[in-house]
Amino acid sequence: MEDSNNEFARADKREQNSRRALVFVVIAILLGVNGLLLWQFFDKKSHLEEVSRSLESTSAERDALSAELQRVKAEFEKINQENSSLQSQLLSKDEEIKSKMAQIRRMIESGDAVQLKAARQELERLKSMNQLYVLQLDSLKGANEQLLSQNESLNNMITVEKNKSSTLEMENTVLSKRVAAASVLKTTSVKSSGVRYKNSGRETETNKASSVQKIKTCFTILENTVTTAGSKDVFVKITAPDGSVMTNNSETFTVGGQASLYTVKDSFDYDNKETNMCIYWEKGSPFAQGKYTIEVYCEGTMIAGTSVELK
Repeated sequence: MEDSNNEFARADKREQNSRRALVFVVIAILLGVNGLLLWQFFDKKSHLEEVSRSLESTSAERDALSAELQRVKAEFEKINQENSSLQSQLLSKDEEIKSKMAQIRRMIESGDAVQLKAARQELERLKSMNQLYVLQLDSLKGANEQLLSQNESLNNMITVEKNKSSTLEMENTVLSKRVAAASVLKTTSVKSSGVRYKNSGRETETNKASSVQKIKTCFTILENTVTTAGSKDVFVKITAPDGSVMTNNSETFTVGGQASLYTVKDSFDYDNKETNMCIYWEKGSPFAQGKYTIEVYCEGTMIAGTSVELK
């Protein structure tokens, strides 16, 4: 009986040892699992923290790039506004810079780290382009200022020359008028009278209307070295007592730009020396009593005037 109890006790102890060993194994497994889970937890936590830092860094880089791009854009717009008159001369460069800005903006907005790095490089290129643009604008501005100065100098010279030209033109006009006035023939000893002819053919003067056969007008053309020598036409215009121009035809000559009837026309050769002339006009019918006005014209200007009274 005692042996049986001992055997039972030994079996129970073995069972307890077996259970204890199983518990230890389970505990060990649980500890191992917990350790693995704990490692995974800290590993994921570390990775998450790294990702978070990367995202924060990317976001900060994006914000910094955006701010720097905005600054460059503001400088570019300010330069354009200050040099608006020159912008058309650098239109292609202006469009290139604007295109580069749009490209960088798209790269920044993508949010990708690789794109942000590329955007940083493109932004540096944009800065260089902007600096070159400013230098070109300054060069153009200087060239334009020089041209403006040259234009002002040229305009001043043109103004001076115009003033000289105007002065010369005025002087020429005055001189032309003086020459024209000096070219007008002057006369002296102007006299008109009625004449009749005796049977012998001799001419005698008379103021008796019924006896007058012709009206004779004589005058002396003075020496004139200014006017052109050569053949010249003389028009005599006789106005009757009733105010009509005495003429046997309807031919006219020009006086002061206007056409006018004339009574008789004659020509003479003028050699710039004193010349005596007498011009006759025969009516062909009896003259009426009254005052006859006689005007003599040459080259559109009246050179002599007189009258005769027939009774």
